[in-house]
Amino acid sequence: MYTNLLFPHESLTHGSSKGLLQAHLNQKGLKVLLLGMLLLLILVVQPLAAQETSKAEEGATKEAEEEEEISLEEQRKLTIKYGIDSQILELISQLENQKNEDYLPELEELFSTTSNTNIKASIVGLFDSLENDSIVDKAFEQLKAYDDLEADFVLVLIHYIDNYQTDSITDVLFEMLDDPRTEVASAALKAIGESEREQYAQKLLELYEDQLFRDALKAPLITALGDLGDSKAFDMLDRIVSDEDQSKSLRWRACLALGKIGGEKAFESVSQLLNDDDPILRSYAVSALGYFDQSGTVDILIDALRDGMWRVRVQAAEALGRRQADEALDILKYKAEYDPDIRNVRLTAVRAIGKLDNSEGYNFLRELYNSQKTPAGLRTAAIKILVEEDLKNSLDVINEVFEEEWGKDKSSILDYTCKMLSTKESSRLAPLYKKMLNHPSHINLLYYGLRGVRLNKVGSLQAEVEDLTAKNVSRGVQSLAKKVLEEL
Repeated sequence: MYTNLLFPHESLTHGSSKGLLQAHLNQKGLKVLLLGMLLLLILVVQPLAAQETSKAEEGATKEAEEEEEISLEEQRKLTIKYGIDSQILELISQLENQKNEDYLPELEELFSTTSNTNIKASIVGLFDSLENDSIVDKAFEQLKAYDDLEADFVLVLIHYIDNYQTDSITDVLFEMLDDPRTEVASAALKAIGESEREQYAQKLLELYEDQLFRDALKAPLITALGDLGDSKAFDMLDRIVSDEDQSKSLRWRACLALGKIGGEKAFESVSQLLNDDDPILRSYAVSALGYFDQSGTVDILIDALRDGMWRVRVQAAEALGRRQADEALDILKYKAEYDPDIRNVRLTAVRAIGKLDNSEGYNFLRELYNSQKTPAGLRTAAIKILVEEDLKNSLDVINEVFEEEWGKDKSSILDYTCKMLSTKESSRLAPLYKKMLNHPSHINLLYYGLRGVRLNKVGSLQAEVEDLTAKNVSRGVQSLAKKVLEEL
């Protein structure tokens, strides 16, 4: 009895004990089976859920990218329509840097509706830089009210419309000579000269002799007379340049004006100034000689390259380049390499060699560009000329510079070379654009490569452009890459 109380299972029969054991085993097996099924569900369902989540995320990302792509253009239009002045001015600055003409209609409308002169001036500046004449009439209507406008805005308007002058516009410019703001009247005189209409010369001569005409405007008036190029102005200009008691500024301007007017008398008058004690006047005389066709002029200019005053040598080099004087190549090469004045004379000599437009000169520029010993300013000047004027024959040396500079952390010459290449229309540049698009660290090169692809419509580089729309690329590059893809 007591044994059964202590050990109750001992009192059960053998059959009942076996039944309980079997039930226990069945229950344990069921648990194992259920646990296995649960693990199986987890293994199957979790990847499917993750896959669905991934698809959803991809869809959301794609949708977000599409919204971002759409919003770039829309945002700019909304900024033009509703933005505050600082936002609009910043956008216009971006468009000007990019030479972007996509938003000119919206900006033209804004020009007509806004009263903010800063915004108006910025819009005019953009149209001016793009050489777009769409708002000339509207700008002229604004200019008519010059008395009520800020001087800075008036100057922007004058600069824009001076290349599109009609009789009506020039008449208003003459009216502006009475404006008490000297900078405004001076700008009007400059624009009159740039009209290149000789019939206005007589009117300017009469103004100069007028006792009431402001002394402050005489120098810009003389410059305008030279730009008009009317020989009727010779006597007055010769009188000024020959008078040692005259203001130096007026003598300088008169000397250059004589060069622009030309003629044998003017040549003789200017030539007499080459030995003047005033080095600035000598430099103006040398510059003026560059406009003459008389025999012996080139020899005089070459001799002026030996003058001790750097301004005289600069003007001589510029004049020789302007005349495309091939016989001056040797001395210009010497000046480009060895003149003691690097910033002014040597740089001007490089540019003059480019204007000669001959193979020997281009070969020399390639040597300068490819040499590490050449000062940076001269190398950039050389590659600018080579890209613009002799690209086909310069590709080999450009590739050499690419190889030499490619791995450097920072290379100003590589950066500038790529910048120049991005502005050149040529089917030969696709391989170089491809290199730029794949540079591992220089973000500027990505921009230059994209701009070059965009300019030249290089469809073969579409895959490289698409790679730059990835999320791990900077937003600016992404945005430009998407824009380029749209245009390919």
